[in-house]
Amino acid sequence: MVFGLPALSGVLLYVSSGGQGDRHHVPSLSRGGGGKGSERYRLTVPQALLDGQYTLVKDLSQTMDDSLAGERNGRNEHNMKTVGGQYTATSGEGQQTLMAAGSYGEIDDPHHALDSTFRGMNENEGVTVTTPTKEITPPGAQEPLTCEVYAYVRSGQSGSIAVCGWSDRSTVATVSVLNGSLDLDELAMKTSRIRGEMRVRVDQGAH
Repeated sequence: MVFGLPALSGVLLYVSSGGQGDRHHVPSLSRGGGGKGSERYRLTVPQALLDGQYTLVKDLSQTMDDSLAGERNGRNEHNMKTVGGQYTATSGEGQQTLMAAGSYGEIDDPHHALDSTFRGMNENEGVTVTTPTKEITPPGAQEPLTCEVYAYVRSGQSGSIAVCGWSDRSTVATVSVLNGSLDLDELAMKTSRIRGEMRVRVDQGAH
């Protein structure tokens, strides 16, 4: 049984359906990021991302973490805690909404964790993958990302969304921009920066 970690797709579908998404289907967090050795991290929900380009309008951490009740430990992930946020572009980005969500704790196999994330994301009702997952390492980045594009139909709404994610020994997360570009290289660059803003190094053994 795959341990259920909240994936960004669940948040996206929750938002696109006006807050009436499937709370019972919480997919787990592909390839990408093998981690940075023994370094450990936790995930945060900053008030702004990308040098203030996006500001936090809704912290979804409590709702998402509550969905993990009784499922914080699995074969591959242990002592997991979940955070997530909904952001809006401050200027020059139209009505773009950026979603960032992930879990942190102890992860035995980061590749497996992120593989199961995208698999769970793609198994959501109404989701069709239009650009299969591929690994992208943005210029200057030390760790790769896994990205894809999927189309969705939900509660009378439809669209396409690009999503990128990462995993390491203690975090697994996804980022996407609604009503944004489907250019995966562009999103990977943003996600690489967001990873640096959300992920905070902690002392060995801390959670």
